[in-house]
Amino acid sequence: GTWREECVLKASELVAIPAEIDVLQAAMLKINPFTAWRLLHDYVTLRPGEYIIQNAANSGAGQAVIQLAHALGWKTINVVRRAELIDELRALGGDVVLLDDDNLREAVKGTEIRLALNAVGGESALRVMNCLSPGGTMVTYGAMSLQPLRIPNGMLIFKDLRFRGIWINKLYEESTPSERAQTWEKLIALARTGKLRAKVAATYPLAQVKEAVAKAAEGKRDGKVLLTF
Repeated sequence: GTWREECVLKASELVAIPAEIDVLQAAMLKINPFTAWRLLHDYVTLRPGEYIIQNAANSGAGQAVIQLAHALGWKTINVVRRAELIDELRALGGDVVLLDDDNLREAVKGTEIRLALNAVGGESALRVMNCLSPGGTMVTYGAMSLQPLRIPNGMLIFKDLRFRGIWINKLYEESTPSERAQTWEKLIALARTGKLRAKVAATYPLAQVKEAVAKAAEGKRDGKVLLTF
């Protein structure tokens, strides 16, 4: 509903973005950064310096989680499928970057982890939930593997894990204007100082929307694909 050159909206539905924030960055704030903020604040009250773990760490939301956690004083364990992403995510602020394989649980052994973020599902989600401390919470916000989230009975019985889900569009619509404004204020402040920034792989005019969609569907794409007007 937003790929258009003109539209009529109520003023109350709009968010004023400071002119010094790049318009492309502003256009991306509502989805991945907003999702990342809610993931980090709505499910577990994190202590200063505490670790969280996430798969799909190189995704748009994953990179937003890294940057927000770094700015807010929390640490991230970031799980990726490709070794070439490790240095890149460390440079972004990721404290620990690990490959998504069967060695994951051993690699984080002894670390208290009360919050896990899952955007993949399937075996990846199972490996990540295995890293949670007893009583921990996994929040699912995506299913990149197209595989279901499978929860062994022992995760509920012996580890007492909690499993939650988030759909940011519904959450945004159901939140109050005041709640939305508070989140926007924080995100805008971080974007203004450069502490929150998303990669852009390519931009296309609206007339080239087919090319833009094809580019967006490419594997190993390094950043978002945006339409310009």
